[in-house]
Amino acid sequence: MSNIISILGVQTELIPMQRDKLRGINADMFLRFSFYMMEFNNQSLCVIQAKNKHDSLTPLRYKQITKQAEIFVGMPVVVILDSLTYYERERMINQGVYFIISDKYAFLPSLIVNVQAKKKDKNPSKLTPVAQYVLLYYLLSEESKEEYTIKDLEHIMPYNYVALARAVASLENCKLCSAEIKDNTGIKYIHFDDSKRELWTKAQSYLSSPVKKVLYGNAKPEGDFSISGVNALSQYSHLNSEQYETQAIWNKLFSPSGAQFNEVEGLYKIEIWKYPTTMPFLSNHNVVDKLSLYLSMKDEPDARIEKELEIIIEEMKW
Repeated sequence: MSNIISILGVQTELIPMQRDKLRGINADMFLRFSFYMMEFNNQSLCVIQAKNKHDSLTPLRYKQITKQAEIFVGMPVVVILDSLTYYERERMINQGVYFIISDKYAFLPSLIVNVQAKKKDKNPSKLTPVAQYVLLYYLLSEESKEEYTIKDLEHIMPYNYVALARAVASLENCKLCSAEIKDNTGIKYIHFDDSKRELWTKAQSYLSSPVKKVLYGNAKPEGDFSISGVNALSQYSHLNSEQYETQAIWNKLFSPSGAQFNEVEGLYKIEIWKYPTTMPFLSNHNVVDKLSLYLSMKDEPDARIEKELEIIIEEMKW
């Protein structure tokens, strides 16, 4: 089948699910159905389609199959069908089976499928954390590559396909990138049209500090931490370092233990970040990147810090 389907006019890409994501699914279901994943209305869905178009199952059997599959895939399961009579459609609805009939009809009640689903956010306020990470990766990368697929990004970044697809949608809504499907493969190509300097300027109102939470501790933490704050700034500028470092860590990697951290005071400042504190191509993973550092410190009242941050941006090799 095509990798692109239309649900009430919304073009949606189907991604074949890897076998390791389907552990627990029995052999009969593998033989009978193809399994895909898709993102619709900000919800991840598992999509199944009968390999044999003439394979006829009752609505009750579809209910049993989809409920069983949901246990193993951990997300709602939707059936794609070529056609259904009105009577068959009503029976599927009565059994609570989620289904899509091409662009003609979709029964996805928990997703509130209606005309509103086709509308993009016309007034986005901020990029999502993943979208900001993708944008900063592009701005900091020395590669001349200006076009990516979501698969390209998945190979580079510690995010799965669905998270990156949402990130691209966030960037599109903020008009910071364009995306198009060029051929019948269904592959979406993401392109950054502006120069990097122009893109950085254009993105300012959509960017936010990567810091989600601040904690303190009296001992230098162990783990996947990176140097942030003044000591990171000192490595990019003429500012002197401090005796006790600010340490940053991605919230997904942070595991507080006992009374080691508190929210009031301590020798070490610990920043919990919304996205990874390192970029894949940077050789020095012990220090946060320049642009994320700028975003985390730009509201500091210290005039010295403000000046050095401005110099970093001015001297960036876009």
